[in-house]
Amino acid sequence: MKPFNKIIILNIVFALIVSILIGALISKNYNNRINQRFDTTKEIINLKIDTFISESNSISESLTTILSNSNDEKFINQFLKDNHTRYTWIDHIYILNNKNQIVYDSKGPNYTSIEDFNQYKYHFPFTQKSTLSSKKRSLDRPKTLLLTNRLKIKNQDYTVAAEINMNSFKNEIKLIAKRFQIQVQGIDGTQIYQVGKSHKHTKTITYFYNNLPVTISITGQYSVITRVILPSIFIFLVIFLILTILTLIFKSRSDRLEHEKLIEQANNEKLRLIGTLAANTAHEIKNPLTSINGFIELTRMKYDQNQQDNHFNIITEELDRINNIVTQFLYLGKPTNLAYTNVNISQTIKDIEQFSKYELEQNNINISLSLPEEPIYAFLSEDQLKQILINLIQNSKDALTDVHNASIEIQLLKTNTKQIKLVFKDNGKGMSKEVQQKVFDPFFTTKDSGSGLGLYLSKKLIEDWDGTISVANNTEGTTFIIMIPVVKHI
Repeated sequence: MKPFNKIIILNIVFALIVSILIGALISKNYNNRINQRFDTTKEIINLKIDTFISESNSISESLTTILSNSNDEKFINQFLKDNHTRYTWIDHIYILNNKNQIVYDSKGPNYTSIEDFNQYKYHFPFTQKSTLSSKKRSLDRPKTLLLTNRLKIKNQDYTVAAEINMNSFKNEIKLIAKRFQIQVQGIDGTQIYQVGKSHKHTKTITYFYNNLPVTISITGQYSVITRVILPSIFIFLVIFLILTILTLIFKSRSDRLEHEKLIEQANNEKLRLIGTLAANTAHEIKNPLTSINGFIELTRMKYDQNQQDNHFNIITEELDRINNIVTQFLYLGKPTNLAYTNVNISQTIKDIEQFSKYELEQNNINISLSLPEEPIYAFLSEDQLKQILINLIQNSKDALTDVHNASIEIQLLKTNTKQIKLVFKDNGKGMSKEVQQKVFDPFFTTKDSGSGLGLYLSKKLIEDWDGTISVANNTEGTTFIIMIPVVKHI
Protein backbone atom coordinates (compact mmCIF):
# COMPACT_ATOMS: atom_id res chain seq x y z
CA MET A 1 0.00 0.00 0.00
CA LYS A 2 1.29 3.43 -0.94
CA PRO A 3 2.22 5.81 1.91
CA PHE A 4 -0.37 8.35 0.77
CA ASN A 5 -3.15 5.74 0.90
CA LYS A 6 -2.03 4.76 4.41
CA ILE A 7 -2.27 8.40 5.51
CA ILE A 8 -5.81 8.67 4.07
CA ILE A 9 -6.85 5.53 5.99
CA LEU A 10 -5.32 6.95 9.18
CA ASN A 11 -7.21 10.19 8.57
CA ILE A 12 -10.47 8.24 8.23
CA VAL A 13 -9.81 6.30 11.45
CA PHE A 14 -8.85 9.44 13.38
CA ALA A 15 -11.86 11.40 12.08
CA LEU A 16 -14.14 8.45 12.91
CA ILE A 17 -12.84 8.17 16.48
CA VAL A 18 -13.14 11.92 17.10
CA SER A 19 -16.64 12.09 15.57
CA ILE A 20 -17.78 9.11 17.71
CA LEU A 21 -16.46 10.76 20.88
CA ILE A 22 -18.07 14.09 19.98
CA GLY A 23 -21.26 12.26 18.98
CA ALA A 24 -21.33 10.59 22.41
CA LEU A 25 -21.03 14.01 24.05
CA ILE A 26 -23.78 15.41 21.81
CA SER A 27 -26.02 12.42 22.65
CA LYS A 28 -25.39 12.82 26.38
CA ASN A 29 -26.12 16.55 26.23
CA TYR A 30 -29.24 15.96 24.12
CA ASN A 31 -30.55 13.33 26.56
CA ASN A 32 -29.86 15.64 29.50
CA ARG A 33 -31.83 18.45 27.86
CA ILE A 34 -34.77 16.10 27.06
CA ASN A 35 -34.78 14.73 30.60
CA GLN A 36 -34.69 18.24 32.03
CA ARG A 37 -37.73 19.17 29.91
CA PHE A 38 -39.51 16.00 31.07
CA ASP A 39 -38.75 16.78 34.72
CA THR A 40 -39.95 20.37 34.34
CA THR A 41 -43.18 19.25 32.64
CA LYS A 42 -43.73 16.58 35.31
CA GLU A 43 -43.34 19.15 38.07
CA ILE A 44 -45.83 21.49 36.39
CA ILE A 45 -48.42 18.71 35.95
CA ASN A 46 -47.99 17.60 39.54
CA LEU A 47 -48.42 21.18 40.68
CA LYS A 48 -51.67 21.41 38.69
CA ILE A 49 -52.97 18.17 40.23
CA ASP A 50 -51.92 19.20 43.72
CA THR A 51 -53.79 22.47 43.30
CA PHE A 52 -56.83 20.58 42.00
CA ILE A 53 -56.87 18.19 45.00
CA SER A 54 -56.05 20.72 47.69
CA GLU A 55 -58.68 23.20 46.56
CA SER A 56 -61.31 20.47 46.16
CA ASN A 57 -60.56 19.04 49.59
CA SER A 58 -60.71 22.52 51.10
CA ILE A 59 -64.46 22.47 50.40
CA SER A 60 -64.86 19.35 52.55
CA GLU A 61 -62.84 20.91 55.32
CA SER A 62 -65.07 24.00 55.28
CA LEU A 63 -68.19 21.81 55.31
CA THR A 64 -66.95 20.02 58.41
CA THR A 65 -66.99 23.32 60.26
CA ILE A 66 -70.32 24.47 58.81
CA LEU A 67 -72.19 21.18 59.48
CA SER A 68 -70.83 21.11 63.00
CA ASN A 69 -72.45 24.46 63.76
CA SER A 70 -75.51 24.76 61.52
CA ASN A 71 -78.24 22.77 59.83
CA ASP A 72 -79.54 25.69 57.74
CA GLU A 73 -80.28 23.99 54.40
CA LYS A 74 -80.54 27.27 52.46
CA PHE A 75 -77.22 28.53 53.79
CA ILE A 76 -75.43 25.24 53.14
CA ASN A 77 -76.86 24.93 49.61
CA GLN A 78 -75.73 28.48 48.82
CA PHE A 79 -72.24 27.64 50.12
CA LEU A 80 -72.09 24.61 47.80
CA LYS A 81 -73.32 26.73 44.87
CA ASP A 82 -70.72 29.43 45.53
CA ASN A 83 -67.91 26.86 45.53
CA HIS A 84 -68.87 25.03 42.36
CA THR A 85 -69.15 28.45 40.70
CA ARG A 86 -65.75 29.56 42.02
CA TYR A 87 -63.88 26.47 40.84
CA THR A 88 -64.30 26.06 37.10
CA TRP A 89 -63.58 22.35 37.18
CA ILE A 90 -66.48 21.61 39.63
CA ASP A 91 -69.86 21.21 37.90
CA HIS A 92 -71.95 20.09 40.85
CA ILE A 93 -71.62 19.51 44.64
CA TYR A 94 -74.04 17.64 46.90
CA ILE A 95 -74.05 15.91 50.33
CA LEU A 96 -75.47 12.52 51.31
CA ASN A 97 -76.27 11.37 54.87
CA ASN A 98 -75.65 7.95 56.29
CA LYS A 99 -78.99 6.77 54.85
CA ASN A 100 -77.86 7.65 51.30
CA GLN A 101 -80.28 10.54 51.17
CA ILE A 102 -79.27 13.77 49.43
CA VAL A 103 -79.67 16.45 52.08
CA TYR A 104 -77.83 19.40 50.53
CA ASP A 105 -77.36 20.28 46.83
CA SER A 106 -75.60 23.20 45.03
CA LYS A 107 -78.30 23.09 42.36
CA GLY A 108 -81.19 23.18 44.80
CA PRO A 109 -83.38 20.64 46.67
CA ASN A 110 -84.55 17.56 44.80
CA TYR A 111 -82.21 18.28 41.82
CA THR A 112 -80.15 15.13 42.36
CA SER A 113 -81.37 11.65 43.23
CA ILE A 114 -79.59 8.67 44.68
CA GLU A 115 -79.80 7.08 41.23
CA ASP A 116 -77.61 9.91 39.90
CA PHE A 117 -75.03 9.16 42.58
CA ASN A 118 -75.16 5.42 41.87
CA GLN A 119 -74.50 5.98 38.13
CA TYR A 120 -70.80 6.25 38.93
CA LYS A 121 -69.75 2.60 38.62
CA TYR A 122 -65.95 2.93 39.04
CA HIS A 123 -64.58 3.83 42.42
CA PHE A 124 -60.88 4.74 42.75
CA PRO A 125 -59.80 5.61 46.28
CA PHE A 126 -57.11 8.25 46.25
CA THR A 127 -57.22 8.84 50.00
CA GLN A 128 -58.51 6.68 52.81
CA LYS A 129 -61.83 8.53 52.79
CA SER A 130 -62.27 9.52 49.15
CA THR A 131 -63.13 7.96 45.79
CA LEU A 132 -62.76 9.07 42.17
CA SER A 133 -65.41 7.59 39.87
CA SER A 134 -66.85 7.86 36.36
CA LYS A 135 -70.50 7.49 35.44
CA LYS A 136 -69.47 5.80 32.14
CA ARG A 137 -68.71 2.15 31.82
CA SER A 138 -65.45 3.00 30.02
CA LEU A 139 -62.99 5.59 31.27
CA ASP A 140 -62.10 6.49 27.69
CA ARG A 141 -62.09 10.31 27.70
CA PRO A 142 -64.73 10.83 30.45
CA LYS A 143 -66.14 14.31 30.76
CA THR A 144 -67.04 14.07 34.44
CA LEU A 145 -65.45 12.28 37.39
CA LEU A 146 -66.94 12.04 40.87
CA LEU A 147 -64.81 13.01 43.83
CA THR A 148 -66.18 11.81 47.19
CA ASN A 149 -65.08 12.63 50.72
CA ARG A 150 -66.40 10.99 53.89
CA LEU A 151 -67.14 13.26 56.84
CA LYS A 152 -68.12 12.32 60.41
CA ILE A 153 -69.87 15.07 62.33
CA LYS A 154 -71.51 14.58 65.76
CA ASN A 155 -71.44 10.80 65.35
CA GLN A 156 -73.17 11.10 62.00
CA ASP A 157 -71.60 10.14 58.65
CA TYR A 158 -71.84 12.36 55.58
CA THR A 159 -70.54 11.92 52.02
CA VAL A 160 -69.55 14.99 50.04
CA ALA A 161 -69.80 14.31 46.28
CA ALA A 162 -68.23 16.70 43.73
CA GLU A 163 -68.64 16.22 40.00
CA ILE A 164 -65.31 17.22 38.39
CA ASN A 165 -65.33 18.58 34.83
CA MET A 166 -62.27 16.88 33.32
CA ASN A 167 -62.36 19.12 30.26
CA SER A 168 -61.42 22.09 32.44
CA PHE A 169 -58.47 20.24 33.86
CA LYS A 170 -57.59 18.97 30.40
CA ASN A 171 -57.48 22.56 29.15
CA GLU A 172 -55.04 23.42 31.94
CA ILE A 173 -52.76 20.59 30.80
CA LYS A 174 -52.94 21.76 27.18
CA LEU A 175 -51.13 24.94 28.12
CA ILE A 176 -47.98 22.94 28.90
CA ALA A 177 -48.37 20.35 26.13
CA LYS A 178 -46.96 22.40 23.25
CA ARG A 179 -43.86 20.23 22.97
CA PHE A 180 -45.23 17.06 24.51
CA GLN A 181 -48.06 14.58 24.28
CA ILE A 182 -49.56 13.89 27.74
CA GLN A 183 -51.71 10.83 28.53
CA VAL A 184 -53.60 10.23 31.78
CA GLN A 185 -54.74 6.62 32.45
CA GLY A 186 -56.49 4.82 35.27
CA ILE A 187 -54.69 2.22 37.35
CA ASP A 188 -56.31 -0.52 35.23
CA GLY A 189 -54.74 0.95 32.08
CA THR A 190 -57.85 2.58 30.64
CA GLN A 191 -57.24 5.98 29.11
CA ILE A 192 -58.83 8.98 30.76
CA TYR A 193 -57.65 11.62 28.28
CA GLN A 194 -54.78 12.61 26.00
CA VAL A 195 -53.53 16.03 24.92
CA GLY A 196 -50.77 17.14 22.59
CA LYS A 197 -49.78 16.02 19.12
CA SER A 198 -47.97 12.78 18.36
CA HIS A 199 -44.41 12.64 16.97
CA LYS A 200 -42.67 10.20 14.68
CA HIS A 201 -39.58 9.71 16.86
CA THR A 202 -40.39 9.88 20.55
CA LYS A 203 -39.21 9.27 24.07
CA THR A 204 -41.66 8.69 26.92
CA ILE A 205 -41.58 8.74 30.71
CA THR A 206 -44.48 7.20 32.73
CA TYR A 207 -45.06 7.55 36.44
CA PHE A 208 -47.78 7.00 39.08
CA TYR A 209 -49.18 10.05 40.78
CA ASN A 210 -49.12 9.58 44.54
CA ASN A 211 -52.54 11.00 45.46
CA LEU A 212 -54.60 9.81 42.48
CA PRO A 213 -55.10 6.31 41.04
CA VAL A 214 -53.74 7.38 37.66
CA THR A 215 -50.56 7.03 35.61
CA ILE A 216 -49.24 9.96 33.66
CA SER A 217 -47.21 9.51 30.46
CA ILE A 218 -45.20 12.39 28.98
CA THR A 219 -44.05 11.83 25.40
CA GLY A 220 -41.65 14.19 23.60
CA GLN A 221 -39.94 14.29 20.26
CA TYR A 222 -36.64 12.42 20.34
CA SER A 223 -34.80 12.33 17.02
CA VAL A 224 -31.44 10.64 17.35
CA ILE A 225 -30.90 10.81 13.60
CA THR A 226 -31.23 14.59 13.23
CA ARG A 227 -29.83 15.55 16.64
CA VAL A 228 -26.98 13.06 17.08
CA ILE A 229 -26.19 10.92 14.02
CA LEU A 230 -26.30 13.64 11.33
CA PRO A 231 -24.19 16.11 13.39
CA SER A 232 -21.68 13.30 14.05
CA ILE A 233 -21.50 12.52 10.32
CA PHE A 234 -21.03 16.22 9.56
CA ILE A 235 -18.24 16.45 12.15
CA PHE A 236 -16.60 13.35 10.65
CA LEU A 237 -16.70 14.86 7.16
CA VAL A 238 -15.33 18.22 8.36
CA ILE A 239 -12.47 16.61 10.29
CA PHE A 240 -11.66 14.25 7.43
CA LEU A 241 -11.73 17.13 4.95
CA ILE A 242 -9.41 19.25 7.11
CA LEU A 243 -7.00 16.33 7.62
CA THR A 244 -7.07 15.54 3.89
CA ILE A 245 -6.33 19.17 2.99
CA LEU A 246 -3.46 19.25 5.50
CA THR A 247 -2.19 15.93 4.12
CA LEU A 248 -2.28 17.25 0.55
CA ILE A 249 -0.49 20.44 1.62
CA PHE A 250 2.11 18.39 3.47
CA LYS A 251 2.52 16.02 0.51
CA SER A 252 2.78 18.93 -1.92
CA ARG A 253 5.42 20.58 0.27
CA SER A 254 7.30 17.28 0.66
CA ASP A 255 7.21 16.69 -3.10
CA ARG A 256 8.43 20.23 -3.71
CA LEU A 257 11.25 19.85 -1.20
CA GLU A 258 12.14 16.50 -2.71
CA HIS A 259 12.13 18.07 -6.18
CA GLU A 260 14.29 20.93 -4.94
CA LYS A 261 16.61 18.42 -3.31
CA LEU A 262 16.95 16.52 -6.59
CA ILE A 263 17.66 19.76 -8.44
CA GLU A 264 20.23 20.72 -5.81
CA GLN A 265 21.85 17.29 -6.09
CA ALA A 266 21.96 17.66 -9.88
CA ASN A 267 23.45 21.15 -9.55
CA ASN A 268 25.99 19.92 -7.02
CA GLU A 269 26.93 17.15 -9.41
CA LYS A 270 27.33 19.74 -12.17
CA LEU A 271 29.47 21.87 -9.87
CA ARG A 272 31.54 18.85 -8.94
CA LEU A 273 32.17 18.07 -12.60
CA ILE A 274 32.84 21.74 -13.36
CA GLY A 275 35.16 21.88 -10.36
CA THR A 276 37.10 18.91 -11.64
CA LEU A 277 37.24 20.44 -15.09
CA ALA A 278 38.17 23.83 -13.58
CA ALA A 279 41.04 22.33 -11.60
CA ASN A 280 42.46 20.64 -14.68
CA THR A 281 41.87 23.70 -16.86
CA ALA A 282 43.35 26.08 -14.30
CA HIS A 283 46.43 23.89 -14.04
CA GLU A 284 46.83 23.97 -17.79
CA ILE A 285 46.28 27.76 -17.89
CA LYS A 286 48.67 28.52 -15.04
CA ASN A 287 51.57 26.76 -16.73
CA PRO A 288 51.58 28.99 -19.84
CA LEU A 289 50.80 32.01 -17.65
CA THR A 290 53.91 31.32 -15.66
CA SER A 291 55.90 31.02 -18.87
CA ILE A 292 54.42 34.22 -20.30
CA ASN A 293 55.11 36.07 -17.07
CA GLY A 294 58.70 34.87 -17.14
CA PHE A 295 59.22 35.94 -20.72
CA ILE A 296 57.70 39.35 -19.96
CA GLU A 297 60.18 39.80 -17.11
CA LEU A 298 63.07 38.79 -19.40
CA THR A 299 61.85 41.15 -22.11
CA ARG A 300 61.58 43.97 -19.60
CA MET A 301 65.08 43.34 -18.31
CA LYS A 302 66.31 43.62 -21.88
CA TYR A 303 64.30 46.63 -23.09
CA ASP A 304 63.22 48.46 -19.93
CA GLN A 305 65.91 48.09 -17.34
CA ASN A 306 64.90 51.36 -15.69
CA GLN A 307 61.18 50.25 -15.62
CA GLN A 308 60.06 53.43 -17.32
CA ASP A 309 57.69 51.78 -19.82
CA ASN A 310 54.18 51.61 -18.28
CA HIS A 311 53.01 49.00 -20.78
CA PHE A 312 55.05 46.33 -19.02
CA ASN A 313 53.30 47.26 -15.74
CA ILE A 314 49.88 46.91 -17.37
CA ILE A 315 50.80 43.52 -18.87
CA THR A 316 52.02 42.26 -15.50
CA GLU A 317 48.90 43.50 -13.69
CA GLU A 318 46.61 41.89 -16.22
CA LEU A 319 48.47 38.61 -16.01
CA ASP A 320 48.09 38.71 -12.24
CA ARG A 321 44.40 39.41 -12.66
CA ILE A 322 44.03 36.42 -15.00
CA ASN A 323 45.79 34.30 -12.42
CA ASN A 324 43.38 35.53 -9.70
CA ILE A 325 40.36 34.80 -11.90
CA VAL A 326 41.59 31.26 -12.48
CA THR A 327 42.08 30.90 -8.72
CA GLN A 328 38.52 32.12 -8.11
CA PHE A 329 37.23 29.73 -10.75
CA LEU A 330 38.73 26.87 -8.77
CA TYR A 331 36.34 27.75 -5.92
CA LEU A 332 33.54 26.04 -7.86
CA GLY A 333 34.97 22.64 -7.12
CA LYS A 334 36.95 23.19 -3.95
CA PRO A 335 37.25 26.32 -1.77
CA THR A 336 40.69 27.81 -1.96
CA ASN A 337 42.72 28.62 1.12
CA LEU A 338 42.66 32.38 0.59
CA ALA A 339 44.03 34.56 3.34
CA TYR A 340 41.41 36.22 5.56
CA THR A 341 42.39 39.57 7.04
CA ASN A 342 40.74 42.61 8.56
CA VAL A 343 39.86 44.41 5.33
CA ASN A 344 39.07 48.12 5.10
CA ILE A 345 35.81 47.87 3.12
CA SER A 346 35.75 51.57 2.23
CA GLN A 347 39.24 51.43 0.73
CA THR A 348 38.44 48.26 -1.24
CA ILE A 349 35.37 49.94 -2.74
CA LYS A 350 37.50 52.96 -3.72
CA ASP A 351 40.09 50.66 -5.36
CA ILE A 352 37.39 48.91 -7.42
CA GLU A 353 35.88 52.26 -8.35
CA GLN A 354 39.24 53.45 -9.73
CA PHE A 355 39.81 50.11 -11.43
CA SER A 356 36.42 50.21 -13.22
CA LYS A 357 36.13 53.94 -13.80
CA TYR A 358 37.76 54.00 -17.22
CA GLU A 359 35.61 51.17 -18.60
CA LEU A 360 32.42 52.72 -17.19
CA GLU A 361 33.24 56.14 -18.65
CA GLN A 362 33.66 54.50 -22.05
CA ASN A 363 30.06 53.26 -21.69
CA ASN A 364 28.72 56.63 -20.41
CA ILE A 365 28.01 55.24 -16.94
CA ASN A 366 28.49 57.39 -13.86
CA ILE A 367 29.55 55.72 -10.62
CA SER A 368 29.14 57.42 -7.22
CA LEU A 369 30.19 56.37 -3.74
CA SER A 370 28.64 57.11 -0.37
CA LEU A 371 31.14 56.01 2.26
CA PRO A 372 31.51 56.81 5.97
CA GLU A 373 34.38 59.02 7.06
CA GLU A 374 35.77 56.46 9.47
CA PRO A 375 37.09 53.19 8.03
CA ILE A 376 34.95 50.07 8.53
CA TYR A 377 36.67 46.68 8.74
CA ALA A 378 35.44 43.14 8.13
CA PHE A 379 37.26 39.82 8.45
CA LEU A 380 37.27 38.33 4.94
CA SER A 381 39.28 37.83 1.75
CA GLU A 382 39.91 41.12 0.00
CA ASP A 383 40.47 39.40 -3.35
CA GLN A 384 37.10 37.69 -3.07
CA LEU A 385 35.38 40.95 -2.13
CA LYS A 386 36.95 42.67 -5.15
CA GLN A 387 35.81 39.86 -7.40
CA ILE A 388 32.22 40.19 -6.04
CA LEU A 389 32.20 43.97 -6.61
CA ILE A 390 33.63 43.59 -10.11
CA ASN A 391 30.96 41.00 -10.89
CA LEU A 392 28.15 43.32 -9.68
CA ILE A 393 29.59 46.25 -11.66
CA GLN A 394 29.83 44.09 -14.77
CA ASN A 395 26.18 42.97 -14.39
CA SER A 396 25.06 46.59 -13.93
CA LYS A 397 27.07 47.68 -16.96
CA ASP A 398 25.25 45.08 -19.09
CA ALA A 399 21.86 46.22 -17.69
CA LEU A 400 22.60 49.92 -18.36
CA THR A 401 23.02 49.56 -22.12
CA ASP A 402 21.03 52.25 -23.94
CA VAL A 403 19.91 53.82 -20.62
CA HIS A 404 19.95 57.63 -20.51
CA ASN A 405 21.91 59.09 -17.56
CA ALA A 406 23.04 55.61 -16.54
CA SER A 407 24.42 55.48 -13.02
CA ILE A 408 25.71 53.10 -10.36
CA GLU A 409 25.59 54.00 -6.66
CA ILE A 410 27.47 52.18 -3.92
CA GLN A 411 26.61 52.94 -0.27
CA LEU A 412 28.35 51.61 2.80
CA LEU A 413 26.54 51.84 6.13
CA LYS A 414 27.17 50.56 9.62
CA THR A 415 23.73 49.40 10.73
CA ASN A 416 24.76 48.32 14.24
CA THR A 417 27.77 47.11 16.22
CA LYS A 418 27.61 43.69 14.60
CA GLN A 419 26.92 44.27 10.89
CA ILE A 420 27.70 46.52 7.97
CA LYS A 421 25.41 47.11 5.03
CA LEU A 422 26.66 47.44 1.47
CA VAL A 423 24.03 48.72 -0.99
CA PHE A 424 24.75 48.35 -4.71
CA LYS A 425 22.18 50.15 -6.88
CA ASP A 426 21.77 50.96 -10.57
CA ASN A 427 19.03 52.59 -12.63
CA GLY A 428 18.98 49.98 -15.36
CA LYS A 429 16.25 47.77 -16.76
CA GLY A 430 15.54 46.05 -13.46
CA MET A 431 14.34 42.50 -12.84
CA SER A 432 10.97 40.80 -12.85
CA LYS A 433 9.83 38.94 -9.72
CA GLU A 434 10.46 35.63 -11.47
CA VAL A 435 14.05 36.60 -12.24
CA GLN A 436 14.59 37.87 -8.68
CA GLN A 437 13.56 34.46 -7.31
CA LYS A 438 16.10 32.64 -9.51
CA VAL A 439 18.94 35.16 -9.76
CA PHE A 440 21.15 33.33 -7.23
CA ASP A 441 20.51 29.86 -8.69
CA PRO A 442 23.54 28.19 -10.30
CA PHE A 443 23.62 28.35 -14.11
CA PHE A 444 20.66 30.75 -14.27
CA THR A 445 21.34 33.72 -16.56
CA THR A 446 19.45 36.20 -18.70
CA LYS A 447 22.48 36.87 -20.87
CA ASP A 448 23.10 35.15 -24.16
CA SER A 449 26.73 34.41 -23.30
CA GLY A 450 26.51 34.28 -19.48
CA SER A 451 27.57 31.26 -17.43
CA GLY A 452 25.05 31.82 -14.61
CA LEU A 453 27.76 31.36 -11.97
CA GLY A 454 28.69 34.94 -11.03
CA LEU A 455 25.93 35.72 -8.54
CA TYR A 456 25.82 32.13 -7.33
CA LEU A 457 29.52 32.22 -6.43
CA SER A 458 29.14 35.69 -4.92
CA LYS A 459 26.35 34.45 -2.67
CA LYS A 460 28.36 31.39 -1.68
CA LEU A 461 31.42 33.50 -0.79
CA ILE A 462 29.36 35.98 1.25
CA GLU A 463 27.69 33.15 3.15
CA ASP A 464 31.14 31.77 3.94
CA TRP A 465 31.76 35.09 5.72
CA ASP A 466 28.50 34.57 7.70
CA GLY A 467 26.90 37.31 5.64
CA THR A 468 23.88 37.57 3.32
CA ILE A 469 23.07 39.01 -0.09
CA SER A 470 19.61 39.81 -1.40
CA VAL A 471 17.98 41.66 -4.24
CA ALA A 472 15.34 44.29 -3.43
CA ASN A 473 12.15 45.16 -5.31
CA ASN A 474 12.53 48.45 -7.14
CA THR A 475 10.20 50.48 -9.30
CA GLU A 476 13.18 50.84 -11.66
CA GLY A 477 16.70 49.50 -11.68
CA THR A 478 18.18 46.83 -9.43
CA THR A 479 19.43 47.00 -5.85
CA PHE A 480 21.61 44.38 -4.17
CA ILE A 481 22.01 44.50 -0.39
CA ILE A 482 24.99 42.79 1.24
CA MET A 483 25.15 42.31 5.01
CA ILE A 484 28.60 41.43 6.44
CA PRO A 485 29.67 40.93 10.07
CA VAL A 486 31.82 43.82 11.26
CA VAL A 487 35.11 43.62 13.11
CA LYS A 488 34.67 45.12 16.60
CA HIS A 489 38.34 45.97 17.31
CA ILE A 490 41.29 46.55 15.01
